[in-house]
Amino acid sequence: MAREWSYWTSNKLQILGDYIPAFNTASKRSEERLYLDLMAGRPENVQRLTGEVIDGSPRRVLSAAPGFTRHYFFELPSNAGELDAVLRKDFPLKNFRVVSGDCNRTIDGVLAELRDFRWAPTFVFIDQQAAEVEWETLVKLARFKGEGAKTKPELWLLVSPAFVARGVGGRKSHAFREKVTRFYGTCNWLNIQEAREAREISGEEYRDEMVNLIRHQLAERLGYKFTQRIPMRMTNKSTIYDMVFAGDHDVGDKIMQHLYNKAAEREPEMMAEACRLKALQQEEQSGKFALFDLPPVTPQVKVDKLWRPTSYWQPGTRKWWTERDRGLGARP
Repeated sequence: MAREWSYWTSNKLQILGDYIPAFNTASKRSEERLYLDLMAGRPENVQRLTGEVIDGSPRRVLSAAPGFTRHYFFELPSNAGELDAVLRKDFPLKNFRVVSGDCNRTIDGVLAELRDFRWAPTFVFIDQQAAEVEWETLVKLARFKGEGAKTKPELWLLVSPAFVARGVGGRKSHAFREKVTRFYGTCNWLNIQEAREAREISGEEYRDEMVNLIRHQLAERLGYKFTQRIPMRMTNKSTIYDMVFAGDHDVGDKIMQHLYNKAAEREPEMMAEACRLKALQQEEQSGKFALFDLPPVTPQVKVDKLWRPTSYWQPGTRKWWTERDRGLGARP
């Protein structure tokens, strides 16, 4: 069954689709270019409000020109077989492998397989839901090229404090908290969680702090030169998740900043159109129809509302912060 996606997912995947050819153009002198998709997903997806088919990351990446030379799509056993069959049929000439299993357990084998190509430009897409990827996996990726490498694999990571907050409040909260600790590589995130529970910070501040912590970890623990974030917002303008980019190359960072701005420009119109379609659906369900169809809405975008890069900060400067551990994974 196809997964239903909302407009913010389309916006995210458009960033990916635009970045891949730019990445490979900038790396065209390299004979090998590696792509790892740690949570590749289902082969078919549809837009929730329109039923329109949306290409997921595997299709977009395999269709890119110029593209990568080697592709690894990690997916759970329940979906891996179907994904492999569809991609084999549609992209018979592409060099790719669907890796079945938990990416945190299978990453070692793939990196060992790629050992002879660790000098190659590498891009890693981590499209998790809440905290499925583990910090130790990020450490292994960052160290993949070795200590003498000028750049590490670029990471593009979904971070969703909203889903973390939901999981922490669920029936299996203890196990989920351990899962979040494995994602951050430190239990210091509990400072933020407890500050929110004590109402010392707002929901928006909670999101900012949780995203900042992973940026701080990527920069300070793994040594990434750049970390950028872009919020992906719902129709009520609340942030459903953030995309965090980590890299070492100036060109890659400039390209991603440009694409983040383009995404910010698209977002208001996509949001307005989603609201319009949702209103039409509600009319149909209620049996009350407007005399005329609601027209498309094109909102005026103010320049000062567009995305701007921000720096991460030291989490320990907060008054409610207590250092609980030193974090896992030393700087490579």
